[in-house]
Amino acid sequence: MIAANIDGDVVMMGVDQGQYYGITGVGSRVWELLEEPISIDGITEVICSEYETDPETCRYDMSTFVNDLIEIDLIEVVE
Repeated sequence: MIAANIDGDVVMMGVDQGQYYGITGVGSRVWELLEEPISIDGITEVICSEYETDPETCRYDMSTFVNDLIEIDLIEVVE
């Protein structure tokens, strides 16, 4: 995976798959957080402290986003 930050957005290319991906807005911040192992609760805590959102909605959105990244093999779960 090759990734670059362009004006706050993340643009990635899966070399093996030949696919391009783009992440914008809060998703770019989450991508940054995912550079190190972090739980959904950890992501939620950071995002709630940096953006105006309620924890329940944020946790749901972060869980959905992370699961989508897992499904397309952009990230993997570590213990």
